[in-house]
Amino acid sequence: MTELPLLTVNQLSLQDHKRTLFSDINFDLYAGEVIAVMGPSGIGKSMLSKAVAGFLPEDISSDGSILLNGIEVSGLEMLRRESEQRPAVIFQDALKALNPLATVGQQLALARTKTKTRLDSKSRSEVTSLLSQLGFSEPESILKLNPSQLSGGQRQRICIAIALLGDANVLIADEPTSALDPITEQEILSIFRESIHSRMIGGLLITHDLPAAMACDKILVIADNQMVAYGSPVEAIKQSDHPFCQQMLELLGEF
Repeated sequence: MTELPLLTVNQLSLQDHKRTLFSDINFDLYAGEVIAVMGPSGIGKSMLSKAVAGFLPEDISSDGSILLNGIEVSGLEMLRRESEQRPAVIFQDALKALNPLATVGQQLALARTKTKTRLDSKSRSEVTSLLSQLGFSEPESILKLNPSQLSGGQRQRICIAIALLGDANVLIADEPTSALDPITEQEILSIFRESIHSRMIGGLLITHDLPAAMACDKILVIADNQMVAYGSPVEAIKQSDHPFCQQMLELLGEF
């Protein structure tokens, strides 16, 4: 039996009232892989992730197909989707994404149980084990803190934990490390990739970081309102004659 993709985007186009952001984007995301989405600033990478997640602004319209777990979700807002149609999203600003008035433990409990803000012994064990996997040396103490008491890297790890505790089998990370220092950035991106691979779910990473993209399973490059490269990262870039990809190829030689 052929493995079916978790996410299929087919001939997707986005436009606002002034211009087309991009057109005819096509890719498949399978279990256990991460696709990096790259391109010049303002090309619509974040809008691509919002289209998949169901967060498109009202002034952006879409054409084409988005199949999530075999179900068509194009144009369907997140709140109108069933649970299996909702990917988990890790946002750029972790401080805004977390509730400043709730402890880390309460927010993780809600992610784990959907209805409760307290962890029973079994759930607590699962959560602290996950926090250990995400690099927290003292997960029990972290549960008692509020987001403002954590570093930027710690908050982003908590956002990853919240995403992993849900039922979604597709995780979208939209520039999740833009506000972090380079060392913490690489740690977070490594955790993201390893979590996708070990749990056999799918990951979509919106990034400007070329080394991070090269470490992913596939790359999708959007430039001049179209898809200019797609596939295994190095090979996809080498096979494209687009100037943006040629520039990326030159930069690869510096790493």
